[in-house]
Amino acid sequence: MAEEQQEEADIHRPRELYAYHATSSFATDISMSYFSYFAVRLGASFELLAWMQSLNNLLPNTLQHFWGWISDRRVHRAFWIIIGSVLGGFALWLLSQAQTPEEVLALLVLYSASLSLVQPTWAALQGDWIPAGRRGRVLSRFHVVGGMAGLIGSLVALWFVYNSGNETADGFRPLFVMAAAATALGGLILVRVPYRDPGDIPDEQQTEQARIAHSNAFQGFVRVQMVYTLLMSLIWPLFAVLLIRVVGATNTQLVIFSVLGAAAEMAFQPLMGRLVDRVGPLQVMFLSRIGFAVLPFVYVLWQDLWVYYALQVVLFGPCFSAFLVSTNTLILDLAPSAERAGYFSYYNTRIGITTFTGALIGGHLAGFLEGHLDSTAQAIYWVFVISGAGRLLASFPYLRLTSPRRYPASLRLLDRLAEAQRPWRR
Repeated sequence: MAEEQQEEADIHRPRELYAYHATSSFATDISMSYFSYFAVRLGASFELLAWMQSLNNLLPNTLQHFWGWISDRRVHRAFWIIIGSVLGGFALWLLSQAQTPEEVLALLVLYSASLSLVQPTWAALQGDWIPAGRRGRVLSRFHVVGGMAGLIGSLVALWFVYNSGNETADGFRPLFVMAAAATALGGLILVRVPYRDPGDIPDEQQTEQARIAHSNAFQGFVRVQMVYTLLMSLIWPLFAVLLIRVVGATNTQLVIFSVLGAAAEMAFQPLMGRLVDRVGPLQVMFLSRIGFAVLPFVYVLWQDLWVYYALQVVLFGPCFSAFLVSTNTLILDLAPSAERAGYFSYYNTRIGITTFTGALIGGHLAGFLEGHLDSTAQAIYWVFVISGAGRLLASFPYLRLTSPRRYPASLRLLDRLAEAQRPWRR
């Protein structure tokens, strides 16, 4: 315990790291939370929404493999984040001028390319400044700062959309302009962050046996996560259609929906951070997966906006905050200090491929069912049911995952299930 406290005292994180995370979260929550609504208002079909969501999942993640490798070996990590942020800001400004769904699709490709520079590098840069014994709490602190900035962005979006006085795509255009400015500014803030050589940061385990155990645990986690996210992403391109065309939400109601989710996520971050540091990321991750499995069933069984508002607060917020903290903590636990960006890019590349596939399947399946059932609501219903059932079944392999890192306490029932051998292996 004394060593952990000393290690924490020795690391003084630059305030610019929190400032960057705040501006990035503000930009994301004021713009990209609404890009699918923007596309639906421009007349996008199920199939086109599927391509938008799929490419937005695939490109930022698959391009990361190269940039993650570069980040671990060449120049200050912040340099790549600055380049990606400026490029992303330019793409968001162009997106604000889009007039057709096809233009939105093309500009999302440019924006996705910029994200591929930023995501693994930022995760690795955070890891460089966080001691091992405090990862859950420090990451939750980052997410609280980001959540507060995102909530402010959502409230600004609510004000602009409410005062726009129309239910067209034009109500969302100012949001992309503000996001463009915040994205570019956020990258420039990192100019002041000092260089911290990843090779000089000691790993908790340096033996070859420990490295192999960490690598095997990491690959097992990635495989389980790929299956779950494939099933999870089936409904992603359909949610905007559900809210706008089935439930009949206005632009203002759409923004309120996002505001509630952002507020709930921020509120639960400190709790989830402490819980992860206490019982470990795998335990918290499993519970969040069960929660996410329940959501699709409730969405289609109670198609009421007030029910959706309640879900954002009592289920989505805690589950999403648990997912954010537990996933990043687990990867940082398993990745060697000098290879963190590479590990994050490996993970994100494979998740990008599976979510690309899942969103594409979900959108085209909904389009096929809509033509045969002659009902948008029924098409969405069946895809949501398939996704929910698949998520529930895919949650249980998380119990088989193990992590070489030990935590002070645990949820004993889940530990026993995770460590139990299959009967035919005994």
